[in-house]
Amino acid sequence: MSFAIEVPGEAAPLSPFELVKALEAASSSTNRTQRQSASEQLTSWETQPDYFPGLQSVFLDKSIPHAIRLLAIIQLKNGIDKYWRHTARYAIKPAQKELIRSRLLQGSVGEEDKTLALHNALVVAKIVRVDYPNDWPDALPTIISVTRSSRGASALHLNGALQVLLRVVKELGTARLRRSQTALQALTPDLIQLLGEIYMQTTGYWREFLMNGRGDEDDADYAMKNSLVTLKILRRLVTVGYENPHLDPMVQEFWSLSQTQLDQFLRGVSRDSWIPVPYQDLVGKRLIQFTKLHIDMSETHPSSFAVLPNSIPLVQDYWKLVREFSEVFERSDGIRQTGNETAGGSLRHEGPLLEKLALKGLLLLRSCVAIAYRPTQTFKYRSPEAKEQEKEAIRIIKEDLLTKDLLDDIVKLTMTRLFIFRKSDLEAWEDNPEEWESAERHEGGAYEWAIRPCAERLLVDLLTFYKELGEPLLAYCDLVAKVPMAMDIVTKEAAYCALGCAAAVLEGKFNFDQFLVSCLVKDSQLQDPMAKLLRRRISILISQWMPVKIAESSQPIVFQIFRHLLNPSDPHNDEVVRLTAARELKSIGECFEFNGEYFLVVAADVFGFLMNLLEEANSDEARTTVLEAIRVVVNRMEKHVSQFGDALMTTLPQLWEDCDADEWSIKQAILSIMSALVASMRADSQRYHGIIIPLLQQAVDSSTELHLNLIEESVELWKTVVLQSVPPLNRELVQLVQHALPLLEYDSTVAAECLELLNDYIILVPGDILSDELRQATLTALLGVLKLRSREQYQQGARCIGLLIRAAETLGGVQGLSVVVDDLLQTGVITYILESLHSVWESQETTGPNRKASKINTIQQTDYIAILARIALGDPGVFVRMLAGLDQSGNNSVQSIWSWLGTVWFSSFDNMADIDRQKLSCLALTRLLELPSPMQELSLSRMQDYLSMWTSVITELSSMGPDHNGATRPPPGNDQLVWTHKYEPSEWDVPKDLISYEQTAKDPVHTVHTFDFVNARLHDLVQRGGGEEVFQREWAANVDKEVIAGFQALTQPRAEE
Repeated sequence: MSFAIEVPGEAAPLSPFELVKALEAASSSTNRTQRQSASEQLTSWETQPDYFPGLQSVFLDKSIPHAIRLLAIIQLKNGIDKYWRHTARYAIKPAQKELIRSRLLQGSVGEEDKTLALHNALVVAKIVRVDYPNDWPDALPTIISVTRSSRGASALHLNGALQVLLRVVKELGTARLRRSQTALQALTPDLIQLLGEIYMQTTGYWREFLMNGRGDEDDADYAMKNSLVTLKILRRLVTVGYENPHLDPMVQEFWSLSQTQLDQFLRGVSRDSWIPVPYQDLVGKRLIQFTKLHIDMSETHPSSFAVLPNSIPLVQDYWKLVREFSEVFERSDGIRQTGNETAGGSLRHEGPLLEKLALKGLLLLRSCVAIAYRPTQTFKYRSPEAKEQEKEAIRIIKEDLLTKDLLDDIVKLTMTRLFIFRKSDLEAWEDNPEEWESAERHEGGAYEWAIRPCAERLLVDLLTFYKELGEPLLAYCDLVAKVPMAMDIVTKEAAYCALGCAAAVLEGKFNFDQFLVSCLVKDSQLQDPMAKLLRRRISILISQWMPVKIAESSQPIVFQIFRHLLNPSDPHNDEVVRLTAARELKSIGECFEFNGEYFLVVAADVFGFLMNLLEEANSDEARTTVLEAIRVVVNRMEKHVSQFGDALMTTLPQLWEDCDADEWSIKQAILSIMSALVASMRADSQRYHGIIIPLLQQAVDSSTELHLNLIEESVELWKTVVLQSVPPLNRELVQLVQHALPLLEYDSTVAAECLELLNDYIILVPGDILSDELRQATLTALLGVLKLRSREQYQQGARCIGLLIRAAETLGGVQGLSVVVDDLLQTGVITYILESLHSVWESQETTGPNRKASKINTIQQTDYIAILARIALGDPGVFVRMLAGLDQSGNNSVQSIWSWLGTVWFSSFDNMADIDRQKLSCLALTRLLELPSPMQELSLSRMQDYLSMWTSVITELSSMGPDHNGATRPPPGNDQLVWTHKYEPSEWDVPKDLISYEQTAKDPVHTVHTFDFVNARLHDLVQRGGGEEVFQREWAANVDKEVIAGFQALTQPRAEE
């Protein structure tokens, strides 16, 4: 192939030599500039056709240094993610794909370097996931063939083929596309057959070597490795390769084999083991694979799990294993989560094998409880047979496994042994306090790899579905309450753990308020080297009982306890104790029962302690925990937080400045606290605008990286600041609105919030929004909103335009209205509205196959009519001049536009569900009667439409509410939309609400009596048109008699019952 391709703008063309040179510089150069330059060069070549085949060629050349080959395969792997799919920009061409696929297996089969073989296997798996079976139909058959032929070649070749097969099965097993799942399932029986033979052969070889010394040591090593990889593949295939695995004889055979070898290998890692110590680790890995198989089957195919051979005895054996381990649990070294990753990318967990197996037993028990009481919900069709299988599985688990004896044993064992805080737990606590605290919290993932948290989850699961198990717990907890001094701290901590798990079950049976006073207050003040264990548990226990039942009168005691636990001057309140107290204080603050007045007594100390903890914490997660606690408490204290505002607003900006550029979570939490503080302090928070607005200016500036990560929190704070501000607004706060305009067209929650924000600005400072600086930019942005598909957004956008029109008339009269209307024309808003309404008219006027579709729906139609109505109601002359301004030729544009616009407008009343909108349009159309020719004649020509509209709207307005004095028809002057009452503000009203009400109260829709308004203008029109006689002869004669009668009936005396 030819690599001589010039790269535009680059000094070096793509060639084998230059590629190797760039890879060498990027991987091995000690010069940072050279590494960066080489990396940029590699990136620039990514769009070249032969770049990725060239990387594969470099990788396959074993004469090239390891570091260069490794970087080449990593670059290829990353390129597959970016450019392999045909929809990607600069997608790899089919010819290059074919070349890469033809050489893929060479990179793993026969490759001696484990790391290189692994990365190549990952490349194969990624390509197979995309291309198989459509674009690469022989992918899996080829891999199977290579695996089969490798059995007789060498153990190295077999290992490479198995590694590829493992990665491919993992990829296809997690694929969402049905075709990928079906393709894998079609080949699963053949794979199971082949891999079963390989597993039995390799396992038999290394067992014979270890037990009888027969064979070669190197071959035995490879046999152990290959049998382990084979087991990993089989484990996945039996779960993802079948819809009903229990029906396949090979699965049943493998399931039985897993149980047999689990027992055999367990004896192989015991004290009197037949397996030499150097090999016990590999045997232990097989045991873990068997446990994963059993758990995966129970979670993926619960119905099959229950009926597979000896599944119930298997789970019982697991519990026996847990019971045996519980005897040494307190002395076990524990499982640690390390920063190292496994080949699959998950975090590695290190610890005693027996403890890992016991943990798997607890996880399997949890899975069995889920099978019985939390069956998987699915929209997928299930046959009657499948439903029956599920019912049978539930019955088997409930009746044969979860017996009373087993449940009682689990409850007793977990409380008395597995909840014990061990020396190894304490060492993990002290080695990395923040990481340990984060993992151990209730929402953390420690239950997946640690015994105690998993045992807690199991106990909660059982208590949820077996309420009667709370009785022994109640007796145990009563004993703790009555003889607290009889227990040591570690035992008491375990008892408190059980009490927390049983909170929901013991409600009404256990007097926690009394227990709080008699025990927890004293225990929280114990002075003992192990006191910190109990203190941490007390804060968790209280937060578990708070939403269940703690009397309001006990809250002061609760807050006093938390103040004590957060106090850094007490040597027993180490960082874990205080971080846990902060986290649980947040949970308590989120409870409905939280009383801010009670908390006020301890608030000053608590805020101070939390600020100290914030300075002490090192990790982002720990600091975010503290900030979240502050946010919740600030929010729940409401007006009482005012006295602490100055201290908070002094500390938070400094913390913001101290944060690194990429510490987004901390800055998000800071903005959330400020938002809660402003909401709680309301108008008093305006004194902090000088601190808040500069932060907002940074966060909402779309040209900064900060904007991308903080936009949601910053907009929330921004909205809160505006809502709680009393006009006149801070000048810098008003200027911020220009940053909201570019966000209005986004189809997202942020865009909707920015639209509400703009609405608030128009209400609070209409003069500023109507200034020359912001007016046209605002209207242009709102035009974009009208074109969005989101109903909420385009309706809000139309309301904002209506508010601007009203504000312009209120502040500037006819001249102000004219200015805004001119801008509506210049920005294209009016043109877009009329074009949209014209499409409605065309749709109404055409029928049949050639009928033209309307560009807008009926909701948009009434929104646009409301905008036009605002202009016409403000001044009909301005409205007509606006229509005339649309046609520069002057050829009777008003008459031509009104001929169809009037039709659409009057017909829109049928779509107006909002009576306010109906009255607005009624008043606006009625004002058009004030105009002289040619509008006078145009209006008179639609007299039937006018009379029908008046009759309908006036009747609707006068009949709103109850009947009047038993009348069959209320008086026409009784306009229910005219406000006569005085608004009584509530404590929840913000300044914008009050101003909005005042503005709305002055709206003609709520001040003008429609009947009188119509009557006066109709009378004036009749007089201007030549009097009653002329009106009747020339115009009323063209109106249906029923329509005239309906209108005349409005003024007739109402009939008495």
